[in-house]
Amino acid sequence: MVGDDIIPPRLPAGSPPGISLSACSQSSSPFAPHWSLYPRAYVAAHTPNPITINGDIDKPEWNSVPWSLPFDDIRGPDDAPPSERPTTRQRTRMKMMWDEDFLYVCALIESDFTVTAEFTDRNSPIFQKDSDFEVFLDPAGTCARYKELELNAINTVWNLMIDKPYGDGGGEYSGRIAEPGEERYYEVYSQRTATKLVSGTLNDPDGGGATWAVELALAHSDTLSDGTAGESPRRGDMWRINFSRVEKRGDVNWTWQPQRIWDPVEKRVAGMVNMHLPDSWGYVVFGGPATSEGKQGQLSLFGESPMVGDGWDATLCDIRDPSWPERIAAANIYYAQRRFSEINGGFYAAFIFQLSDLLDADILGPFINGGGKAGVSIQLSDDKKHYVGTVTGPGGTEVTVTDSRFTTSARTSGETTETS
Repeated sequence: MVGDDIIPPRLPAGSPPGISLSACSQSSSPFAPHWSLYPRAYVAAHTPNPITINGDIDKPEWNSVPWSLPFDDIRGPDDAPPSERPTTRQRTRMKMMWDEDFLYVCALIESDFTVTAEFTDRNSPIFQKDSDFEVFLDPAGTCARYKELELNAINTVWNLMIDKPYGDGGGEYSGRIAEPGEERYYEVYSQRTATKLVSGTLNDPDGGGATWAVELALAHSDTLSDGTAGESPRRGDMWRINFSRVEKRGDVNWTWQPQRIWDPVEKRVAGMVNMHLPDSWGYVVFGGPATSEGKQGQLSLFGESPMVGDGWDATLCDIRDPSWPERIAAANIYYAQRRFSEINGGFYAAFIFQLSDLLDADILGPFINGGGKAGVSIQLSDDKKHYVGTVTGPGGTEVTVTDSRFTTSARTSGETTETS
């Protein structure tokens, strides 16, 4: 594919480009440590016609696009006990496509143990008892007012919005806890879901396994409702997304993108059993049609682009979020400040040097010691209980993070600041 069919990626809303995309292909770049931590990305093919949602994932549309890599333990392979990782008989894989109205998802969930599906009432807490498939969406990457969908093998669904991660004092908005008209009520109106038993038996008392399929049409109008930042996707846009499979009343949690964050105590990136870390999710990239032909690195490519550790091809840099170095540096400040607050009676640091023992020097160093517009600053409230941390890249990309994890991006140009 040539000419106008090669379209450069757009960032999540509010995240204009800063770092040169070529930086992620240069092993000598000061940002190589940042790109080495880049999460999974799946380029969703554009479909010219709506997909009929009926649980049949063997239809031509789905057969035209590839599966994701299998899900793994939520902590990632480095931190998960080997006995808690899924076997080849317990695979979970997904695919994505999109059009102007919906993000389409299908998944195949294989099990060699009992698949429990007992909840029948809408907005039941599926994960507490049933085999559960979950989708999490944060279109603008703000870590705020993100959306979650859970469903079981008999298509009982639970939709909710979380105003900010539970660990930051956030809470659920849903029809489970509130009635229409009440402040914490949330509902979707255009979503379509279906499930299908592919093999085996549900609720088998003898522990026999089953394979079931999920098919979803997640309406952009629902995803972007209720104050969620972002805008309807266009080709090249990127949204933060993750998927989870919960089994055995929460004792088993397998995810597409591992939940790995900076641990200032262990001084390493560590896996966590916590889906509500939106800064660690993967990306869906809204790509071109599945019938397109093109080389790697063009948005005519579709399917999963694995992480560096899984054999990332440097030619795929143009489907990465260019603000990733600033984003992961801002997240590093957030986790360091959180630990500083725990140590210092709820008060945050006013200066970056106060966090030096809690930060990853490889991640913050290029911004503290870099050239151009690069810099790091902290704005502290008078009572020292709130802050805004700002990371500015050498190209002018500015990412801010607050004590509630709220994250925004902008590009500074001269004396003006451009946001979207």
